[in-house]
Amino acid sequence: MHRGAVLGWALTAAAICTSPGSGLELQVRDIGVPVRSVNWVRLFAGHDKGGKPCVYATMGQNARNLFVLQIDPESGECRQFTAQPPRAQYPTAALMSRDGRLYIGAAYAGHLLRFDPAKDTLEDLGPIHPGAAVFPCRLDEDEQGRIWIGSYGTADLTCYDPASGEFTRHGRMDEVDMYNYPFVNRDGTVACLIRMTRPHVVVFDPETGKKETVGPVTVKGQGTLDARRGQDGWVYIVSSEGNFRVEGFQAKPVEAVPPASSSKQVLPDGTRFDFADASALVYRRLRLKRPDGGARVIDLAYDAAGNDIFYLHAGPDGRLYGSSALPLHLFRYDPDKDELVDLGRCSAATGEAYSMANFGGKLYISSYGGARLSVYDPSRPYRFGSGAEDNPRDLGRMDRVSCRPRSTLAGPLGRVWVASLPDYGLWGGPLSWYDPRSGEKKAYYDIAGDGSCFTLAHLEKQGLLAVGTHISGGSGTRPKVDQAVLFLWDYRAEEKVWEGTLDCPVTAFNALLAAPDGRLFGTFSGRAGTGLFVFDPGKNEFVEQIELPAGAPLSLGLQWGPDGKVYGFTSQCLYRLDPGTLQVEELFRRGGTFHIPGPILGPDIYFATGHRLRAMRLF
Repeated sequence: MHRGAVLGWALTAAAICTSPGSGLELQVRDIGVPVRSVNWVRLFAGHDKGGKPCVYATMGQNARNLFVLQIDPESGECRQFTAQPPRAQYPTAALMSRDGRLYIGAAYAGHLLRFDPAKDTLEDLGPIHPGAAVFPCRLDEDEQGRIWIGSYGTADLTCYDPASGEFTRHGRMDEVDMYNYPFVNRDGTVACLIRMTRPHVVVFDPETGKKETVGPVTVKGQGTLDARRGQDGWVYIVSSEGNFRVEGFQAKPVEAVPPASSSKQVLPDGTRFDFADASALVYRRLRLKRPDGGARVIDLAYDAAGNDIFYLHAGPDGRLYGSSALPLHLFRYDPDKDELVDLGRCSAATGEAYSMANFGGKLYISSYGGARLSVYDPSRPYRFGSGAEDNPRDLGRMDRVSCRPRSTLAGPLGRVWVASLPDYGLWGGPLSWYDPRSGEKKAYYDIAGDGSCFTLAHLEKQGLLAVGTHISGGSGTRPKVDQAVLFLWDYRAEEKVWEGTLDCPVTAFNALLAAPDGRLFGTFSGRAGTGLFVFDPGKNEFVEQIELPAGAPLSLGLQWGPDGKVYGFTSQCLYRLDPGTLQVEELFRRGGTFHIPGPILGPDIYFATGHRLRAMRLF
């Protein structure tokens, strides 16, 4: 551990709403909602209150709760039913029961919802398992019509009985892993697929309450394992260690696995349906295919409130670019024209862009899941794909481990560098790079140990990359390390030349900023608090530690202003740091305003509050 001198923090509280030296009173300006799409979309065949066949769609969103869309396949008319429980935004699990009632597991409320055509309403059946089930993973129905619910984050199993309206909560199916996907087996037992670190199957007997691991137990990254129910009604394990049929508490090896059972998206007259624009992540055009080969498309009229903004970036053309979350759309704001445009899909990933970088007049976009890289040339027409002429063009995964690409930096050795959290169930987030000239990629998998590379800065004078780490592994894991570190990477020699950390608990170095004089500024978070630091690469020493104003520092929340000052965001305020005096000035404070930090373009600084793009005039 390397010690650094600790400074008392200097905060000018009088500047809460005024930009000192400019005479400007800072005011939040709403620009608009860039993207209005939906997520966790599923389609079901059903009937309405009068028994007429219809199509149901379950749709999630960020700015408002999830909803059920009832679609008349003849007229195309839609009726929208919105969930009522707080935080019921995502229909992460859904099931059309045999009696025609639609069940929905709502995250992160952890409630079970039901659309009953006879009542013509979306009901809240209550919490699945308070404190244990916040993210329903899968629903299944047994022969008695009971609904079995598996959830994250305690691998919980719960049963809902429609006859009594009661939940029976059976608790954890695994003491380590967090995800549970239940399948009702042909013999009445429930086979629970457990993920993420050690994929395996746990069988639960509703009659006796007995639970037991059945079949192979694999390790994520070393083997594969999945479960499915065959057309014969039995549950099968498909794994790198062989295939098995689950019968009671036995896993019997089988040569072949029958085709999986499926709920066909088909109406009583044989008409099949899907979304014609699903590949574009839009979900506004329902395609109907009749048995005689005829087809038509219905344009759906429903109200989508908006998708959260996940990332903001100043593009190579001087315009603002950003990513929506679930699904991922690239959007652009032109300050000169005051024009906000949803450009559409920009990656084969569907989650969100975590980071971007400019290089050679192009925008490089790093996206979740799979840490996929894509490149966009703003001077050419927009047409997403993976071909040589497509723009944006999907360039594939950065490597086999990276999943959430938290920071992207372009320049050193003419490459695009990415720091990532690893895939689900894994530890050790890599540092990786892509060479636009050759198309070559490389990853350094063990560079952060069981922690993860998280944020990057280029120390150009020293020819080094500064890399800040996070203690977290991939989703579904618990940290194996207690302390995040800062390390210096010699990208020519491909070796770590220094590593250290602060003399306080640090869970994440979440923003780094290289200064013209060679110093490195950064922010950190920890169990004992947060702060800003100054690091001297010449001495390999943390030379200053400064307390921040109110709120936690936002990831990637530091940047240089045109006045030579450092500007930063916390969850509660915008602040400015004088790099000479190291005094901090709080410029604007309002709780709940700053969710995603954005760049300074011209006289304005940009940021996001949920689904809304906003700005303040600084200069």
